[in-house]
Amino acid sequence: MKTASLIILLFTLVAAPAPVSAQTTMPPTEYLETLKEGCWICVSPEAYDQAVERERNLHGQDLDALKKQLLEQKLCMYADAELVGRMMVPYATVVERNGTKVKVQFTLEYRKRLEFLHRMISRAVMAGWTASTNLVKKPIL
Repeated sequence: MKTASLIILLFTLVAAPAPVSAQTTMPPTEYLETLKEGCWICVSPEAYDQAVERERNLHGQDLDALKKQLLEQKLCMYADAELVGRMMVPYATVVERNGTKVKVQFTLEYRKRLEFLHRMISRAVMAGWTASTNLVKKPIL
């Protein structure tokens, strides 16, 4: 009797209709804006224009010195791959528009390992001006 009931149970599991795929029931992919790697984020639209002009005049020479100088003057910071990778959802939120420039606000997360199972997580909210072309759409699930 046990084997018969086991066979019936097995048959109902195998012969049951397959559930609807999760992909067909999911909503369409949504997109959020994030920053493009290699762009400047500055305190004002004018400072952004100056940073781009100074970078253009370098002709590929010593970009690190320019990044350091503008950061020390507290005018601009450079969004490299590491900074873009630390951005949290909702990546870059447009706060204000001024012609072709946008003021974006974003949150960065820093993790530091203290001990074997302990970590310190710090989050910083930053805002600055950049060109609207420096925003790219990133799909989220």
